[in-house]
Amino acid sequence: MLATMTEPVLHNAETPYNSLDYLKDLLGNDANAVNDILNEIKVQWQEDRLHLGQAVAATDLEEVKRLLHRIKSTFSPLGPGHVLYLGVVTNGESFLEKRGSLSGDQDYWQKFMEDTEQMVGALPKEAH
Repeated sequence: MLATMTEPVLHNAETPYNSLDYLKDLLGNDANAVNDILNEIKVQWQEDRLHLGQAVAATDLEEVKRLLHRIKSTFSPLGPGHVLYLGVVTNGESFLEKRGSLSGDQDYWQKFMEDTEQMVGALPKEAH
């Protein structure tokens, strides 16, 4: 289900969905600063993914909510229209709000983390 939701957005040619334009504009096209932020996003995601997986496994709803908020903040420098930010808002926070629990959703959250991992991995190693 999540792949269906994120796949078209990931490959969308529109600028806001998967470009670094927002981040570059935010940082005045400073390639070093952009690279630092990209590296920090990747490092923070690895930590958050580990904790999110643990919280989902423990069915700790409040911790999952807290982590999704933190992950959204981590992705916020990419812009509110970026696929990673939108994925957390739509496929994370909104999904959780509608469901109201973690019960029976292990596969969904595993797919959410895998898809997010793929998109984080698709971020460029260096901005030019």
